[in-house]
Amino acid sequence: MTGLKTAARLVSLVMLVAAHPVEYSDYAGQFDRFEARTRTVPPDARVAMFRELFRNLRPGLYTSSDPQRLNHRILRSLQEFPQLQPAYRSVVQRFGPALSKSVAQFRTVFPDFSPPLPIILAHELGVRDGGTDFIAGKKVMLFGADKIARLHNDDSLQPFLDHELFHLEHARHFADCDPFWCLLWQEGLATYAASVMTPGAHDHQLLLDQPQPIRGATDQNWKKALCLAAAEFDRSDQAAITSAFSGGEPESPSDLPRRFGYYVGLRVAREAAGHSTLPELAALDDEHARPVVASALGALISNAGAPCGRPSQEAPITRTVDGAPD
Repeated sequence: MTGLKTAARLVSLVMLVAAHPVEYSDYAGQFDRFEARTRTVPPDARVAMFRELFRNLRPGLYTSSDPQRLNHRILRSLQEFPQLQPAYRSVVQRFGPALSKSVAQFRTVFPDFSPPLPIILAHELGVRDGGTDFIAGKKVMLFGADKIARLHNDDSLQPFLDHELFHLEHARHFADCDPFWCLLWQEGLATYAASVMTPGAHDHQLLLDQPQPIRGATDQNWKKALCLAAAEFDRSDQAAITSAFSGGEPESPSDLPRRFGYYVGLRVAREAAGHSTLPELAALDDEHARPVVASALGALISNAGAPCGRPSQEAPITRTVDGAPD
């Protein structure tokens, strides 16, 4: 009987995807076609043509406070594209159906979910695989077909989309804030949501293997990771935040891999999920989420016998006014 119910659910999901495709703007194909027809154009002229084309297609899609740096990224992306093209075209073809399936599946947990921002698929010049950004002053959800082709052109595409869609749902209730615990909660809960949407998901599907495997190295230094999270909990030190949640510089603390905060956040979210459902956790605003995150991290610290104190239950929450990123 269980197998029949599962099969019926999958059939219903497929029918829902077919009936309600999710709208998004696709500029990834434009990049592909432009690259093909301008391969013999001199570099400077090629970049100028590129800037002009996309200035007309979508003003603000490719901008920077450093035009020369942007021009370099454009030219490098065009020159490297022939090697990336097969995977890139696969992503462009798969993206629409995968997005619709992900939204349909997402609504089985969050019935009222509707993408609150315009969704755009584009070549992102290596900047991101997915995330919110500003185009001409308007906030959008941007997916980078080039980075997705390098990282998610496999069975990780669906969980990756679930992760990013959860950020949109979560943002309805939880506002960006400055302290370390805010990103720990946002990324940890999104990673947990992806694991719920894809039961049995492996670490690659949960984005826990970039830039190198995170789980094992963090488990080996689990007490240190917990104590670092506790020490930074209410601080807004950008170096600590970057090392815990970014694959780039600065380096993470000794013995902890880059982006270890995603795995610590996942464990915090799982601990919190022992007392509340995923929709209940997603609906918490900043003030109500903070004690939940502090309690969950405190429980992990106690269970591990880590040599550090639990975060306090209350502390001011600071927020920096959002601005359009470079």
